[in-house]
Amino acid sequence: MLMPKNFLCVLYTVLLLSLNLQSVFAEATKENNVWITRNAVTTDSGHFIPSGAFGIVQIESPRQATLLDLRGMAGQGDVILRSDETGYCLTFPLRFVAGDFGGDTISAQTIDPVIFVIKSRRVAKELVKGHDIVSEDFRISRNDHPSADIIIESGLSESFNFVFNPGRNLLAEIWGVETTRIPCSPQEK
Repeated sequence: MLMPKNFLCVLYTVLLLSLNLQSVFAEATKENNVWITRNAVTTDSGHFIPSGAFGIVQIESPRQATLLDLRGMAGQGDVILRSDETGYCLTFPLRFVAGDFGGDTISAQTIDPVIFVIKSRRVAKELVKGHDIVSEDFRISRNDHPSADIIIESGLSESFNFVFNPGRNLLAEIWGVETTRIPCSPQEK
């Protein structure tokens, strides 16, 4: 059975319009991200979110252990994210583990803080939802690469794979992450 020419023309037009609308929405989201992250912000507690970033993850006193070739790191820290509400940021705790094959001895020690910059809205949304962030699923960089989702600012080399697990304990896995609103102010350029 052949379809009438008018029906095919309408179908073709609808398909073209939907493709154009998708590209418009993609551009609007990109422009919205630029607008939201335009200025750096500082929280009242002194945490700094740079311009172009949705937030930071800070692990204050991680423990590192090596066992011959294996090297692991674990700790607890905080996520600080920009809020949709002007003048406020969101913060919540998270657990952090990392590892690689860079060990050469047997040792355990507390090391300097590990700091990450969250450049992707997708990563920020997943964290707020309480979902784990596994480094293998995202683009990780040590420098401010335009396509990076997460930037390692300090305390960790790119050889490590890592996991962010939102919440302080297993109850956060069940009940979800509880966020706290904190004041933060933009730093004009």
